[in-house]
Amino acid sequence: MTSKLMELASKNIELTCKSNELASENKDLLLRVSEMQDEMKELQIQALDRLALLQKSVKALLTQTYELHEYPIPRLFIVLLEDSSSWNPLDHLTHKFRLYFLCECGEHTKSINTKIPHHIHLAKHEGYELARPTEFFQRYGPYVLTILQMLKYGLTVAGVAVPALTQLIRPGDVEKVKEGLKSLTNTLEPGVNQAIEYIEKVTADQGQAVVGLSEQMDSNEALEGADLRQLESFLKTKDEHRVLGNLYRTVTGEGHVKWVCIDHYRENYHEKAANAFRETVAALHGKFDEKMGRVEVNLISRVEADQFYQDLEKARSVYELKLELDWETTQGDFKRLRDALSKTNVGVLELHLRDTDGPTSDRLNRSQRYDPIIGIMAHPSIRSFTVRGPQNLSKRSSISSRDDIFPNLRHLDVHLYQWKVDTPGMKCLIAKSSNLSSLAIETGSINNGMVCALQVCNAIAENRTYPITFKKWDICFPPQRESNQSLATQQYAEQFFKVYCESNNQRLSVDDLDELTADTIAKVTTNGSGFTELDLSQKSKLGDSFINNISSIVSRSELRWIDIWMKEDSGRVRILESIQWKHLRQLHIQLKRGTFETRVMRVLVDGVKKMSEKVGLDEFWFVGETWVTPLTLTEGDLLRVFVASTSLEMLVILVEMTLEQLISLLKSMDFSRLWRLVVWAGGFDSVKVDTILDGLQHATELKDLDLIRANITDEQKRRMESKGVDLSDRW
Repeated sequence: MTSKLMELASKNIELTCKSNELASENKDLLLRVSEMQDEMKELQIQALDRLALLQKSVKALLTQTYELHEYPIPRLFIVLLEDSSSWNPLDHLTHKFRLYFLCECGEHTKSINTKIPHHIHLAKHEGYELARPTEFFQRYGPYVLTILQMLKYGLTVAGVAVPALTQLIRPGDVEKVKEGLKSLTNTLEPGVNQAIEYIEKVTADQGQAVVGLSEQMDSNEALEGADLRQLESFLKTKDEHRVLGNLYRTVTGEGHVKWVCIDHYRENYHEKAANAFRETVAALHGKFDEKMGRVEVNLISRVEADQFYQDLEKARSVYELKLELDWETTQGDFKRLRDALSKTNVGVLELHLRDTDGPTSDRLNRSQRYDPIIGIMAHPSIRSFTVRGPQNLSKRSSISSRDDIFPNLRHLDVHLYQWKVDTPGMKCLIAKSSNLSSLAIETGSINNGMVCALQVCNAIAENRTYPITFKKWDICFPPQRESNQSLATQQYAEQFFKVYCESNNQRLSVDDLDELTADTIAKVTTNGSGFTELDLSQKSKLGDSFINNISSIVSRSELRWIDIWMKEDSGRVRILESIQWKHLRQLHIQLKRGTFETRVMRVLVDGVKKMSEKVGLDEFWFVGETWVTPLTLTEGDLLRVFVASTSLEMLVILVEMTLEQLISLLKSMDFSRLWRLVVWAGGFDSVKVDTILDGLQHATELKDLDLIRANITDEQKRRMESKGVDLSDRW
């Protein structure tokens, strides 16, 4: 009995231990469940926060407004792999990408009896292959990521509806586009996910943590107008001067610019009025780019003007107008123009008038002759205004005494003829234009232009937050010293050039400079300049001081275009040594045969070798004095090394080479962007030409091939024509 009791007691103790163990395990499980619930709540909060931030970024992106003159191409686009089936997340640098634009339809495109959906969708276009993807994603990565995630999650903000990815491509659009969209129909969703993964990977590789992408989106949700203008340089397209994506530019009732497809464009489109306007512009031998909403026309009589104005008032899709009034205009003609424009959506106006004071019959209106022009500037829809022609615009108007204000103006471009007369009115006009974002000034006054420009700058210096661009000048640099007025002007030089050199997109032409001016510019550009172009095609000998100053200016400038004549004076080589290669897009070099071609090439090779990746030049020209005189290189390998270090669209090389040297050059080239190739092949027979053509098998983008002075057969021309290449033996 006792043994049984002891056995039961032992079992009881064992059960109690197991019960305690189970209780402990249960407690641990409950604790783990609680921790998992807390983690899930934290993840949910993070997801909601990320979604809220994404929605904020998308709203900022969709509601940002661009000025008409700053908005030359569509802003909504996505980037996807060209072949999603080859996606390898471990090798993301070898993939090709394609950019697709989106139609910005929404509430603003709906008509009363609309029969089509009005949600964002891919444009009716097969897309564009992306050039220089690494550089592209450095500039646009966070922006593209925001749009891709907007499409993935289907956010709807700011009156813009984003459908499910499966509806992003409309069935009717696929039928109208032969390639591109068709291949995306079944791969769009995985393609979006792959693109998101790629951008996050690239961002991480650039040293930015992936967890910080939300912060990046928060600060990069929109693009500036300058960013949009640069976008086209990354696209492989031959559609020059055409609107990208087959989209149409429209302006909403609130003045916001949108890009939409033809179907949504026609929702508010009056066919009869549009046809009448097209016919009128054609009859006047004008130009009408309907996709851009841009018109250029020259009117030579009051009768032509009346007909044009009547049709313009009914055509609501004109947003940019370049108009020339080429007859003896009166104040009444300007009033008719002012009244017509008040009934249009024109936002960018370029007006050219005759350089006269008008007919004798208009004499009583001389002091107020241009008042209607001032009235045009004040029209609410006018954002950019350019006027050329009238002398004494301010003197022949009452601008100084009028109560007009011009808060609508964002860009103003005027030609000042006589600084003493024009400057007071100019000061008044600028003071009343409180929202200017840029100002362009041109003057025809030989030595007084510098004084005029500086006086205008000083008048607005305290509140100026926008760039001032000085356009083509007829000024002697520096002013001629024998003139008393020139001596007075000289004291303004340093102040003037400081403002001039800080202006954006300036061209530096050595023909306009002497040593004193070059020295002045070098002094005022120690912190950088706005020069983007350098014209050093001048052939005269340049002094060491001049060369040193130009070299200093080049080293501080983000030059994108350089045209340089490499004369015997080797000092010009120092200018090449000063180039910032990461900015340069076009380089044209001319040399006299037998000078120092090898030294020049060595400097170029040393420059590009300092870059961490290939230099993205669009054009490289290396030619002789007369362009068709071939150069000689004792070290031809330098040319091969330089070309191999670049990614070019156009290559013009007029250098005497053996067939072996030329084939070696072709083998080393990057053909991913090259569409035009010009090389010297003087005396090469048809057999050698065949060898050259065989060496171009991988040049899939090539469209134009010039083998200068080679013996090309008709059969060889047909052979290349079948591949879409135009082959010729002369330039």
